[in-house]
Amino acid sequence: MNPTLTQTLPKLAEVPAASVPLRVLVVDDDENDFFVVSRLLTRNTFAEYQLEWAPSYIAGLEALERGGHDVAIVDYRLGMETGLELVRMAQAKNVDLPVILLTGHDSLEIDRESTRAGAADYLCKNGLTTGQLERSIRYALRHGNTLSELRKSQSQLELFLHNVPCAVAICDTDGQVLFQNRLFEEHIRDFDGDIRPRESATPWILRHQERCWLVTTFPMPVSLDRQLQGLAAVDITERVRSEEERLRQAQLLDNIMKNLPVIVGRLDASGRVVDARGRLEHCGIAAESLIGAVFTEAFPQSRDALERAARNEEVSFNLRGHANDREWHADFYAVGTRGAGVTFFGRDITERRWLEQRLLTVIDAEQQRIGADLHDGLGQKLTGLACLATALRDRLVRGDSENAEQANLIAALSNDATLESRALARGLCPVQLEQAGGLVSALQELVDSTELLQSVRCRFRSPAPFDCDHLVGVQLYRISQEAINNALRHGEAKSIEVALAATGRDEYRLTIADDGEGFDADARPISRGGLRLMEYRANMIGGTFNVDSQPGLGTRVTCEFSTAANRPAS
Repeated sequence: MNPTLTQTLPKLAEVPAASVPLRVLVVDDDENDFFVVSRLLTRNTFAEYQLEWAPSYIAGLEALERGGHDVAIVDYRLGMETGLELVRMAQAKNVDLPVILLTGHDSLEIDRESTRAGAADYLCKNGLTTGQLERSIRYALRHGNTLSELRKSQSQLELFLHNVPCAVAICDTDGQVLFQNRLFEEHIRDFDGDIRPRESATPWILRHQERCWLVTTFPMPVSLDRQLQGLAAVDITERVRSEEERLRQAQLLDNIMKNLPVIVGRLDASGRVVDARGRLEHCGIAAESLIGAVFTEAFPQSRDALERAARNEEVSFNLRGHANDREWHADFYAVGTRGAGVTFFGRDITERRWLEQRLLTVIDAEQQRIGADLHDGLGQKLTGLACLATALRDRLVRGDSENAEQANLIAALSNDATLESRALARGLCPVQLEQAGGLVSALQELVDSTELLQSVRCRFRSPAPFDCDHLVGVQLYRISQEAINNALRHGEAKSIEVALAATGRDEYRLTIADDGEGFDADARPISRGGLRLMEYRANMIGGTFNVDSQPGLGTRVTCEFSTAANRPAS
């Protein structure tokens, strides 16, 4: 069983057992008075006493300093000195012995002075009895033990206060420091400001000598008619510096976020935006308008990507819409922890996307020019050459069969070259894209020319009717064209199928599948030029691009897209 508090505390009032003589020092310059005290402590006493006489102030002080006594009885009159002066001197020399002061006459003033000087009791010699003296001795012993234990406790407390990792002081209401530990003396004592305890108990910060202290004050008991206050100061310099650095970094980040077309934020487990910074000016997306909103409700096209991010995946997705009569585009990256929410980062790529579209437009225009030149220039010349060769063959066939055979070969080669130049011209300049339903016609022409020129089986399937704007049509055509070229050049495919299928309202999927050699798509992610360009073209129209391939099982390229090109994102 754990000891109780009363069992562990020292017995402050313990008095030596009656069988052990109490050692009493009697300081009195009158021997007769000593004999009176001796008689009182030898007749019918409760305890046994062993007395020692000191006949003067000097002898008494020496005896007190020497020690070996349990209690001292000191006469008020000691020649030129007084017993009060002896008590004060003993206190000054840290003599830990209870003292009883004797006087010839009762005096209220001497009684008060003896208490202030540190005497345990005050007695008048006139009418003094054994019972009174013994009772005073018992009281003085208890008083002395109590003081001794208090001094020990005070010493332990001071040792503790000197070693605690904070500055500690005790002040009066005028700010005078009555006690201070080492830290307070080294760092705060020379502070020239006001360290008086505040009326409010709220901690306050003291800045001194490049250090910061969190100061707390607390009331203490009144001592010698003075109201005291404790003061404890914790060194928070590093904490303040860290906080100031954090604020500087946060301010720097805020300034960066204000001047860059980016936005960062965090979603909770329910998908609600709980923190966001920055803005996408051209997109009309600001952090303050997002906080508190459910991200997928504001941007429905992000739902699938954020659901994957919430499952601890890293995802990228695109958003687009209209703001201020202008189409905008934004790239987002998101990563999450299962059950803990998602962190996202978005950047405005409207200007970049516009420049890229302009670049592709210029490239397409140049390809159309080259295709037109092939069709109108080289194609016409080859056609003329084929006609001349045919006419020459017809004239030679009547008389010179050998030359007629050569002329026939020239005509055949010219016709083949004409077909190839026209196929190239259609590939570079698919004129059908400019017409209603032009993408279907252009893809059919692409499939037919591939089958004709490459001698492979090539088929095309599509819904009817199908319409899309020119930009979407061009990108889908180029994706199909590149996928077919890859199947022939790298996969050595013998059969290719191009399919355009509806997957929902205004939602479609373009698929190009082949039976070529294939490759390990997991080991070789989309990094080569052709695949990256196809993915980029899919992103240009807000679509998603995927490649599924395995060695020996061919390759399947898919692009999922929407024809609702002008639908706002929010």
